[in-house]
Amino acid sequence: MSLVTRHLDYETIYYQLGHISDKAMRHISDNVEGAEKICFPNKKYICCSCALEKLHQRSFPENPKRSSETLGLIHSDLLELPTLLYSKYKWVITFLDDYSSYCRVAFLRKKSDAAEAVKAVFQLWSNTIFYSVKRLYTDNGGEYMTLELQSFLHKQEIVHETSTPHVHQQNGRAEQLN
Repeated sequence: MSLVTRHLDYETIYYQLGHISDKAMRHISDNVEGAEKICFPNKKYICCSCALEKLHQRSFPENPKRSSETLGLIHSDLLELPTLLYSKYKWVITFLDDYSSYCRVAFLRKKSDAAEAVKAVFQLWSNTIFYSVKRLYTDNGGEYMTLELQSFLHKQEIVHETSTPHVHQQNGRAEQLN
C-alpha cells in the first residue's frame, strides 16, 4: 500500500501526515518506496491551524489598581541566570516598586539566600528613604514561603500577597522586568 496516492492533493496529504514540513514531505516523496510523487503548489501553503499555534499569547491588560504611594506595593520575582557568573552568582532576585517603577536587584548564589536578600533590601529602603514597604507581591515560589521570611514580614507588618500558581500574568510587572 502506498503512503501517498495519486488522487490526493497536497493539502489533504499535509493534513493526513500530521502537518509535516515541506522538507519532510519531499523526503517521503523522493525516498519512500511506493510513494507517489507529490505535486507541490507554486505558492507556499499556509495552514491556518499551524499559524494559530505559532502565535504568542495575547498579553493581559494592565492592572488599573496601582499603588498610590512609594513602596506601597513591591513586586518581586526570582530569575535563574543562564550561566554561572564569574563571581559564582546563579540567581537574581528583583524588586519593583509599583508606584515609581523603581527597580532593585540582588544577586544570589543559592535560591535559599532569597530571604536574606529581601530583608537586606527592605532594611536599606527603610533606613535611606524613610518609607517602609506595605505590601509584597510574589509568586508562590518556595523561596518566598520560608518561615524565616514570613516571620520577618509579619514583624515588619508587611502584607505578603501571592499569585495563583502557574498564572504568571498575575505578577506581570515582575515577570516583564525579568
